[in-house]
Amino acid sequence: MNTRDRFISINGLRLHYLEWGAASAPPVVLLHGGSANAHWWSRLAAALEDTYRVLALDLRGHGDSEHPESAAYRVDDYAGDVDAFFDALGVDRIDLIGHSLGGLIATEYAGRAPERINSLVVVDTELRVGASGARYMARLRNFPHPRYPDREHAIKRFRLLPTATNADPTVLADIAAHSIVELPDGRWTLKFNRDSLAHVEVQDLTEILTRLTCPILLVRGAHSALLSHAALAGLLARVPHAEGAEIAGAHHHVMLDNPTEFARVVRAFLDRHPRQTSARKGQRRSRGS
Repeated sequence: MNTRDRFISINGLRLHYLEWGAASAPPVVLLHGGSANAHWWSRLAAALEDTYRVLALDLRGHGDSEHPESAAYRVDDYAGDVDAFFDALGVDRIDLIGHSLGGLIATEYAGRAPERINSLVVVDTELRVGASGARYMARLRNFPHPRYPDREHAIKRFRLLPTATNADPTVLADIAAHSIVELPDGRWTLKFNRDSLAHVEVQDLTEILTRLTCPILLVRGAHSALLSHAALAGLLARVPHAEGAEIAGAHHHVMLDNPTEFARVVRAFLDRHPRQTSARKGQRRSRGS
């Protein structure tokens, strides 16, 4: 597996992304959830890189991407970064996959630019955010960022958000190692801006899915507390051209809890909807490094 670290400057921010596969292959873009980062997708990328150009973006304020000076962390802000990212790379039609917050962003962007979406995969995402959900996220922002005396303690104490998981301990340790950063005083903390948690707005993006004509796959973890079986069934009833899948043994963090089954389902879906990749002539070229 050949993982390539890249950086690109868009919308006044230096954003980090990971890339796998041949540059000439059809592009698949992965958007992680809140408080996560691009490395969450490594196991899916390993299952796709032989056929696809896999691009996993660190959202603004997450992972190794820069934090905006103002608290610009609304879904619309992230979708603007995704649009600029595609333009900068010169990609045309893409397969877009988003988990949790990334699922909201992917759906918003697909509604904004449907002509660029070959297929859409939305993973364990509740597309309706009510007032109580928005208040809960705002409260999370007020919790202090943890501080650990050294890297070993930071990895040992690392927890997912939400915490329920069936992930292998080696997978969690790997995720933890890519999710912490050393502070100037030698202590360690989590590698995301807590302000990003406070800007989830009351919204319902379900209607966007009803307007899309591209292939859609809606995925949930079979044990997910965020997206229930009934909620997935309700989405599929409203979007009859979409496909649905439940990943056995998985909670919210589907790609970590059962990476093999998740990759099998996603790969099969992508392979059923192939297309030729093309670059947009005259677009800005990538400033990645």
